[in-house]
Amino acid sequence: MSNSAEILIVDDIPEHITFASSILKSEGYKIYAVINGKSALEFLKTKHPDLIMLDIKMDDLNGLEVCERIKKDEKTNDIPIIFLTAETNSKVIRQGFEIGCCDYITKPFIREEFLARVKTHLNISRQSHELTIAYNELNLFCSAVSHDLKAPLNVINMLIEMLQSEVQENSSDIDEVINITNMISEKSSQLITMIERLLEFSKMCNIKPKFEILNITNIVTKVFNELKLTEPTRNIILICNNLPCILGDKVLISMLIKNLISNAFKFTRNQPKAIIEVSSYPYNDYIAISIKDNGAGFDMHYTNKLFKIFQRLHPNTEYEGTGVGLALVDRIIKRHGGKIEAFGKINQGAEFIIYFLRNP
Repeated sequence: MSNSAEILIVDDIPEHITFASSILKSEGYKIYAVINGKSALEFLKTKHPDLIMLDIKMDDLNGLEVCERIKKDEKTNDIPIIFLTAETNSKVIRQGFEIGCCDYITKPFIREEFLARVKTHLNISRQSHELTIAYNELNLFCSAVSHDLKAPLNVINMLIEMLQSEVQENSSDIDEVINITNMISEKSSQLITMIERLLEFSKMCNIKPKFEILNITNIVTKVFNELKLTEPTRNIILICNNLPCILGDKVLISMLIKNLISNAFKFTRNQPKAIIEVSSYPYNDYIAISIKDNGAGFDMHYTNKLFKIFQRLHPNTEYEGTGVGLALVDRIIKRHGGKIEAFGKINQGAEFIIYFLRNP
């Protein structure tokens, strides 16, 4: 985890907060501080820090009570808690570990040890979070294998039975036989495509981006021109302002841009004049790249489904696809330390905004 992690310090002595904060801020951590347990619990209703440093002896709620409440709340029980206190009673310390704290640092502390423990538990928390995500994706993968891949195989088996029946009856209707074989070929191709996309998605777990300076304008233009060649009769216009360069992996970012532009091509198919507009603007610590189209759009109520594997908002009869493309986009931008947002209205187009860190 980078030193941009957020840490909450809870201590009723301001001087202790100031001292600990100065050490952590010097390493780049973002610090929040409150002076009692009640304020800490209120703070956690709206914020989710990466780590909590908690004093045990406080006037209103002591640290043990605060820790217990945090660990009983499913919204906050994943936050690691380090007790930062002068308490030396072994029974109290043992109780702290029993209710869920992950470490204990005695005041006064040594700077190097203090920072080492903070870094260690932030890394453990990050790895645990990544494992949870991987586990959830594995469940989705298994569900996809049992459902999405099973469906075309069932159709193929049915078509094979039909073909066998035609052959056994010595059917003279060669057109029907050809029609069935064509359907088998189509379903087989669909299955192969789904497997290939699954493999692409699974590889994202292990790929480490190789950062270099990338000209996004060139990548967008190249992808657009390649896709336009596949649909020469369509009236598709690209409006692309001069985009800033970003730091990223060329292969992965090209894949990301291709997926988003391909989506714009697909969902503007029913427009007599399709318009794809790509622009950029600064946003806090990010460079925001917007890709907007005037196509089918989507209901914002289902936005949370967009970036999940095999989740589709349009039936395959209207717009083909496997439901993997946007999941890939989400994985790639997260690999670059960024994020993605989606906005749309039914029949009024869609906009995808990808945020690249200025200094990943």
